[in-house]
Amino acid sequence: MQRAKGYDPEPMDLPPLFQSPSRPVAMLRWFVTRFLWPQSLTWIALAALVYHVFTPGLGRFASLGADDVGILWLRNTILMVIVIGGQHWWLHIRKAQGTQFKYEERWLAKNRKSFTFDNQTRDNMFWTLVSGGGIAALYEAIMFRLYATESIPQLDSVWAIAAMTLAVFWIEGLHFYLNHRLLHVDPIYGWAHALHHRNANTGPWTGISMHPLEHLLYLSLPFVFLVIPGSPFIATFCLVYLMISPSPSHSGFDRFKIGQDRDFHGGDHFHNLHHRYFEVNYGMLLLPFDKWFGTFHDGSQEAHEEMKDRKRHEADL
Repeated sequence: MQRAKGYDPEPMDLPPLFQSPSRPVAMLRWFVTRFLWPQSLTWIALAALVYHVFTPGLGRFASLGADDVGILWLRNTILMVIVIGGQHWWLHIRKAQGTQFKYEERWLAKNRKSFTFDNQTRDNMFWTLVSGGGIAALYEAIMFRLYATESIPQLDSVWAIAAMTLAVFWIEGLHFYLNHRLLHVDPIYGWAHALHHRNANTGPWTGISMHPLEHLLYLSLPFVFLVIPGSPFIATFCLVYLMISPSPSHSGFDRFKIGQDRDFHGGDHFHNLHHRYFEVNYGMLLLPFDKWFGTFHDGSQEAHEEMKDRKRHEADL
């Protein structure tokens, strides 16, 4: 379906570290004030709340059972209904800011047979809560069992855990790019990733509305810590981050309004362009693999023409 044109942000630039000339000091400022604040720090705080208040003690997982996975799945479901569902209610049901800052003027699809239950929101909720929340619970329970039985290396310093928590964002940049490029290779795209990409016009529940095969890849980030030291909290943080952070980035809104005169960064224009054009921006702006491998789209008309030229060239080969 042709895009119903909405809000187009200004073209984006690479993070300062990857500009020419490279600006490391400016990169530190960008990382703290643009990347960490406010969303990334919110995900860390949310993961800490989930781990310390709403997760059973590690000893429970020394002998892993289906009920342990079930408890984590129930916790994940409640978390996502509150956080993702809250965003959906505010932006797409209450329509608190109308279409202001919305990437597309049209709303989410109803009565469309391409979606499970013929409804985009119900489709997205089903795949997110059942497959996404379930596989995340299974992976977290496996990691807890390995930590409980001291089978994998574990950090024991608060400062080391804090540093590794920040490193997760960079590790995820590489992890996401690699598995996302794999998902765009036929026949895997048709088997799995096409389910996510039928959401050209996205909403908060779109974030991890994926085929189970894609969830198996996307949510596998904690298994990095089978070989490098981590902690049970970092395992929880990885999965909370992967489950929740895509909801604002897929919300369909570039900025969220607070009152009449204030707004703050909401959606991810970089990834929204991927949903719009499919063959650009496979990774994350934090680690610009797309710039290095020729698939970067900054939202400008010049980048759009370059993309069309590249597609014409590939079609001629």
